[in-house]
Amino acid sequence: MRALLINSTLLLVLATALGTAGCAGNRQYRTSFEPANISAFGPGTADAVIEVAPNYKLGFVEFDDQGWFWNPKQKNAVEQMIRKDADIGQPNSVGVIMVVFVHGWKNNAAFGNSNIATFQAALQKLSEVELALCQKENRQPRKVVGIYAGWRGLSESIEPFKELSFWGRKAAAQRVGGYGAMTELLMDLESLQKASNDSRPTNLPPSKLVIVGHSFGADAVYNAISQIVTERFVDTIKQEKGQLLKPLGDQVILLNPAFEAARLYDLKQLARSVETYSPEQRPVVSILTSDGDWATHYVFPVGQTIGTVFQSHRSGLQKSANHEAVGWFEPFVTHELHYAPRAAHAPSSGHPPDAMVGKLMLRSPDKLPGAAENILAQRQKWRAESAPEEINYFGDCVLISNGNYRPHDPILVISVDKQIMKDHNDIGNTVLLNFLQEYIPFCENDTSVAVGGVK
Repeated sequence: MRALLINSTLLLVLATALGTAGCAGNRQYRTSFEPANISAFGPGTADAVIEVAPNYKLGFVEFDDQGWFWNPKQKNAVEQMIRKDADIGQPNSVGVIMVVFVHGWKNNAAFGNSNIATFQAALQKLSEVELALCQKENRQPRKVVGIYAGWRGLSESIEPFKELSFWGRKAAAQRVGGYGAMTELLMDLESLQKASNDSRPTNLPPSKLVIVGHSFGADAVYNAISQIVTERFVDTIKQEKGQLLKPLGDQVILLNPAFEAARLYDLKQLARSVETYSPEQRPVVSILTSDGDWATHYVFPVGQTIGTVFQSHRSGLQKSANHEAVGWFEPFVTHELHYAPRAAHAPSSGHPPDAMVGKLMLRSPDKLPGAAENILAQRQKWRAESAPEEINYFGDCVLISNGNYRPHDPILVISVDKQIMKDHNDIGNTVLLNFLQEYIPFCENDTSVAVGGVK
């Protein structure tokens, strides 16, 4: 018995030692306030808070394991950069497109992290299509600024502790989103957006704020904004018919979100309570989940089942909603996103499919005019014909609504073809980036009039 106790104690000590040895540091990665010049797709420097590329800028704001700012000076520096870049407070502000990205599980803000490279590529693509659109619309381009929200998504570097960090990292993501600092950041950015638009001519596309979260980062985003978005939906619905529903910022895009469907229930019910939407209403919350995302399809429900074992549910539907990730809860799914080469469906683009080298290449500059034409065409089509089983085309992707979708419903839950996003971490897939390059500007609902009267 004594020998068994000693052996058990030794095993426990060994496991603890291995876990400690594989522990990824709880620390701030971005400490230099000297802007670093980078190429269009990076890489940047190891510790710069602000990175400057030819067509965009990227700022880093980090949160610790308790959801506090590591250093509020990061936020201040990024906001000051945006004010200066967009001429906020000056007559005829140039305008800005701000994109916030909150990474997910097993990632952080460290130099070399693959999520940073993916975000850089996405910002480059957005800046390119903004240039193409401004040529079509005969205006000056808005500045493109990315804000990378870093947190300790990677707490363990050795298996099996890396996988077993599921519950700890889910709880950390909820603290990051729920303890106030992330909400403060997003609200400050929305205030900058408003200040920019107050000094921007009304006949030009306004400054925009797009919030993107992946995996547990999507959990953090939803925690940070859900109460505010619910309040805004309630206030808007109480007003006269035809008012546009709007979240915090302009768009919220959640990629393979790792939070339970039950948390979206009230917001979906609010959206469904609207009898008829304005033709001008475009998506404001888009949830995209890969058909190959085994992490949210299989691992997440196991974690939820264990974590909610002592909770009670009034129905099987409620129990399923509490166990299943939001993108896998069938009653919420409104669309499917399929891969289809562009030449088969987009005569307005006037160009063939991108060359295949292993997988689709990022759209080359000579194809951007076609992408801009397609964005304008899809905006017009959505306004005029959005209906059940409606089809819209973006990049080499076809977006098809199903029977759960009501015309112009602003909350889209999209099941994504594995060729577009093959699994939980494949957010850097070039097919997906080409899709987002068109989908994000498509979702804009502004007061500017483009060529042919298309908004």
